[in-house]
Amino acid sequence: MRGSSSARTSRPRPSEITARLPDGALAELMRRQRADWTLREGSARLSRVMSTAVALLRAPYDSGHRGIRMGAGPEALVAAGATDRLRARGHDVREHEVEPTSPWRAELRTAFELHRQIATTAAAALADGRVPLLLAGNCSGTIGMLAALQAGLTTTPRLRVGLVWFDAHGDFNTPDIDPWGFLDGQGLAMAVGRCWQALTSTVPGFAPLPEQRVLLVGARALDDAEESALRTSRVTWLPPAPARDRDAVRAGVEQLAADIDVVHVHVDLDVHDPSIAPANSYAEPDGLTAEQVHDAVQQVASQLPIASATLASYDPSYDPAGRMRDTALDLLTLLANLATSPQQTA
Repeated sequence: MRGSSSARTSRPRPSEITARLPDGALAELMRRQRADWTLREGSARLSRVMSTAVALLRAPYDSGHRGIRMGAGPEALVAAGATDRLRARGHDVREHEVEPTSPWRAELRTAFELHRQIATTAAAALADGRVPLLLAGNCSGTIGMLAALQAGLTTTPRLRVGLVWFDAHGDFNTPDIDPWGFLDGQGLAMAVGRCWQALTSTVPGFAPLPEQRVLLVGARALDDAEESALRTSRVTWLPPAPARDRDAVRAGVEQLAADIDVVHVHVDLDVHDPSIAPANSYAEPDGLTAEQVHDAVQQVASQLPIASATLASYDPSYDPAGRMRDTALDLLTLLANLATSPQQTA
């Protein structure tokens, strides 16, 4: 079920805006504009000079199958120069390919084998002072990334982990309400402990996140029961219209930052509008532009340390001109530029 977007109206001239501002509001508007400029300039400066030790993980699986549909995405991004781009920016990159531990392939079993392997590999990277970045076929690979972050933060008191989840979909289905029986449509629900608890407990270090420590950005295609579950949860949800509003994004990030210390950023590439190129077969209209996604990520980084990140769900067969591929590579570079090792945070 798609989220509704607000009606478009003509944009007033600046003089019309300021004429309607109450006393003190103009100063506040100017303060926010200066903050926006500082954020943009600071992010650009950071991308030029900061170097990060990165562990680039790839899990080239979709629904238990290697190298097909969205499972082809991680290898396509690496073949297009993902590692070379990061190294050209001065980042020290080590690559890791994650594979299931048994030869038998089944969606549920294989998915959780991958989650456990992702958790182990990412935890080792964190212990080595590296920022783990995951290229995944399916969104649920972020379960392993969260587990690694939770297990790797051994400070006293322990740092509180949060999650910003960019997606065209809610991924908030659970087996009892999911009309499609698609495990990857349940990834965010798993992250907050709403389903598959016995299996998520086998992922080393994983603990369900409190719902108020999650910000969902850009979701617009939800099933009826899924939307009801999301609206009654404590997850903060920014559908496309507020996700395009810098003040709304800032407020959502500020609310999250009040309750956490470090954050994992998850991006299902279908959060982008398919006018760029469809990220996959599940692409939905009314998505975000690449600039809007970058801006939201920069706002997260301006208030919280990004300790790890996932890029997921790229199916290159829907992107013959490589436009979404290039969008993904630009975003991966931005995340590496902005990310901070939890050891530095501690």
